[in-house]
Amino acid sequence: MIFLSIDGGASLTRGVLFTETGEVRGYSETEATSLSRMDVDAARILGDFILNLVSGAGLVLEDIGLVNVGVAGISNEDARERLFRELDRMRVTERAIVASDVEAAFETVWGASPGVLVCVGTGAIGWARDEQGNSYRASGRGPQMGGDPGSGFWLGKTALVHLIMHEQAEDNDLDILRERVMQTYGVDTIEAAARIAGEAEHMISRTAQLGRIICELAAEHNEVALAIVQEGTQSLADDLLHMIEEAGLRQDRMEIGINGSIIVKHAIFRQVLANALSYDIPDISWKPPEIDPVFGAGLIAARINHITVDMDQLTSNWSDYHFRSPS
Repeated sequence: MIFLSIDGGASLTRGVLFTETGEVRGYSETEATSLSRMDVDAARILGDFILNLVSGAGLVLEDIGLVNVGVAGISNEDARERLFRELDRMRVTERAIVASDVEAAFETVWGASPGVLVCVGTGAIGWARDEQGNSYRASGRGPQMGGDPGSGFWLGKTALVHLIMHEQAEDNDLDILRERVMQTYGVDTIEAAARIAGEAEHMISRTAQLGRIICELAAEHNEVALAIVQEGTQSLADDLLHMIEEAGLRQDRMEIGINGSIIVKHAIFRQVLANALSYDIPDISWKPPEIDPVFGAGLIAARINHITVDMDQLTSNWSDYHFRSPS
């Protein structure tokens, strides 16, 4: 059977075709398709992306056994309804499974087991599953509802606001941050940087790209950047702790799953978040995904349909596939 698995996020959408024997049949990327986007018809973009991914692999939709979509913003009822109408139009609804992108990421870390996952990239969200299979959520409100403290978008927006408010201040760390932000956008004033970041069509992704800069500077002991990371992670930690307690999973020693570019790529972010959680959870270790989260939605579908996927072969083939692919 061929699985089509989609990972639709707030900055980027990725899709992969694979089989239960671990063969990778195709891969592609496109723009953000979070269903919370108000500036585009995300459902139609997803539909076109699915068709292009399938045809690009030399296949037709009838060749696909299960279409599996993990997408951000799934709690938006109107947008979710548009997505199902799009799947109806493509005549794949009966073999389609739709989940949130965080559920798909959870699958690549914990599978069917109980556990806790924190995803921090463009957005920030926590997800937990208890021993009875009940799910719990923390944060994940999105940019329109405050920007999820600690997320790449939140870090970038907070930095821009701070720089504008302290435009005349003389401070070496502030000067370094200001220079890196202007360099990122190719401008010579913070006002110009803020205008570029705030352009409606690309506001979320352009603002979120500053998250990496903030974390890099925080790791270099830039006090301004570090204070921004500390503020964001403290709010995120409060939400995570409430979720963990509600799920009955809190222990003094915990392994917490992670996903997303900010928390996976930046040790300083994990360190500061662990510090914020340390009073209640003194000993934390971080667990990254077992395989690329792009496979998450497809693996959920396989588990629900009692199909065993050769994970060793899939992992090996995925590594080889990227090695062969042009950069």
